[in-house]
Amino acid sequence: MSIIGKVGRSSPKIRVLGFSIHLVLLLGAITMIYPFMLMISASFKSAVDNSKLTLIPEYFYNDEALFRKYVEARYNEESGRMMENYGGAYLSFSEVSVPKIYNPTLYADWKEFSSQKRESYGTYDFYLSEHYGRGVYPRNQRLLRKLLRKENDGELTKFNLRYGTGAQSWEEIAIEEKEILSRNFMSSQNGYLGRFQEFKLAAPDWHRVYINLDGHFIQSGLYPAFGGDLNKLNRELKTRYQSWDQIYLSAECPPPSDPLRSWWIDYVRDNLNIHHIRIKPPARGAFRSALAEKYGTIDLLNTTWNTAYDSFEELNIPERIPDSGAIVDDLSFFVHGKAAPEDLKILSISNDWREFLQKKYQSPPDLNFPMQQIEYGTFLEHKGAIRKEFLIRNYVMVLDQMLNDSRSLRNTLIYCLLSILLAVTVNPLAAYALSRFKPRFAYQVIMLFMLTMAFPAMVIGIPNFLMLKNLKLLNTFWALVLPAAADGYFIFLLKSFFDSLPKELYESARIDGAGEFRMFWQFTLYLSKPILAVIALGAFNAAYRNFLFAFIVCQDQSMWTLMVHIYELMQRASLSVGYAALTIAAIPTLAVFVFFQNIIIKGIVIPMEK
Repeated sequence: MSIIGKVGRSSPKIRVLGFSIHLVLLLGAITMIYPFMLMISASFKSAVDNSKLTLIPEYFYNDEALFRKYVEARYNEESGRMMENYGGAYLSFSEVSVPKIYNPTLYADWKEFSSQKRESYGTYDFYLSEHYGRGVYPRNQRLLRKLLRKENDGELTKFNLRYGTGAQSWEEIAIEEKEILSRNFMSSQNGYLGRFQEFKLAAPDWHRVYINLDGHFIQSGLYPAFGGDLNKLNRELKTRYQSWDQIYLSAECPPPSDPLRSWWIDYVRDNLNIHHIRIKPPARGAFRSALAEKYGTIDLLNTTWNTAYDSFEELNIPERIPDSGAIVDDLSFFVHGKAAPEDLKILSISNDWREFLQKKYQSPPDLNFPMQQIEYGTFLEHKGAIRKEFLIRNYVMVLDQMLNDSRSLRNTLIYCLLSILLAVTVNPLAAYALSRFKPRFAYQVIMLFMLTMAFPAMVIGIPNFLMLKNLKLLNTFWALVLPAAADGYFIFLLKSFFDSLPKELYESARIDGAGEFRMFWQFTLYLSKPILAVIALGAFNAAYRNFLFAFIVCQDQSMWTLMVHIYELMQRASLSVGYAALTIAAIPTLAVFVFFQNIIIKGIVIPMEK
């Protein structure tokens, strides 16, 4: 029945009032939907675009924004690696842009070059893209873990025994390759690192981030020395460079007249990883003399190197440099202080690229390593797969966490079912007693129940925790469900509904010999289905979203509920992953409202009409 009749609704004032009420309600709905839509939007983002409060992520429709995210993921969210490869052109991922002029021919030349040279480059020549990140499981990290699980039949113990590790969970299995070009960086072909090298070398070409020594030379030496000021460099070195990308690292030491000679020598001797340096054959004699001076006897060198030379004269410069050990240390020792600069040569992809262009075009138009052109060409070729990866990445991590640690899902399901069962049992019994037997202090009891709603949950949580601790119920389902088994508002609502039921029904049932329990079970509860549905939904909602109390009384990880698990995930995951977790967690409550909205409305309207 409408509050305002047909005659009243014809009045202009009433119409304006009705329109205003509907407008206010609509605005109120928007204020609730808008933050939720922002959260969903943020769940598809990453660090490079999380600060933009847009309802639709920009990379959905903007290729430059997608390219920016691609570069961020490609460099495993390490801006320093990007700065090295780009020669300091960008200081952060947010500055990355598409090339002003894209040259498809250059990218085709790069694909030809990389296909020819693929097998000759090893783990020190490129990073594996998207194999680690800040608080997210990127593509190649997921693929590696999936592969390792399959190889070890999903048994973490088997993995630990095979590789001599002590991982407590599959999540701990990750490698962060940093500072590959540093003198101190060492990899290994044995154990888990060796397995990672195999995975890395087998990755597709477009998952390789080849190292640009030109950019590393600029970024680690010239750029900080001159404060990023190219004009200052030109003044002091008497050069005429128009941009930083005109500077490149030559394969051999520049002549004395070259202003970059001293910088080249310092970079090669002190900074560059030894695996990118080769000692020329004419330096064999100096190398032998340096080792003879260091070891004194050939026996000591043989013991250290695990070799069997008869004299230092038999010693040759190693053609293949091992990952680590005494040979690497001695090569570094010789390069650092004993070798003449002209006896050293740099092995780099950028120099190989220049040689390739010189052979193909005789006079190549550009000798600089075209990192941005290469990566933009790769981006255009695989744009669909790249966009799909960013769409699913955050949600894949959340689902992986939830499904692999399924205890939280099981605990939440049991918790919700127990809460519903107790809510539709304890509260109706209390309300029925107050309604049917009308004790002398019924209204005072109801008032006492209602007063419990005046205290915040945090205040009630303290005595509840102390009581449960004394009863030794912590870290049990009883600790979760008992404090909320009786709810003052539910009892008040049920009592009001029971009071509205016809008394004649109970009198007839009593005459026919029905007992009190039968009247409660067969008549009262049967007629109270709408309100009981509301109670059940309320109990489900309260249990499902309960975080603080569940976190306090069930600190044992085996008793964590979904909300506690999501909280723990958000402490170590990226912000976008946290939003993805909250979005997934909102689905059950949204589904409950969508599918049970008729019951909810009946439960609200019927008691009011009564």
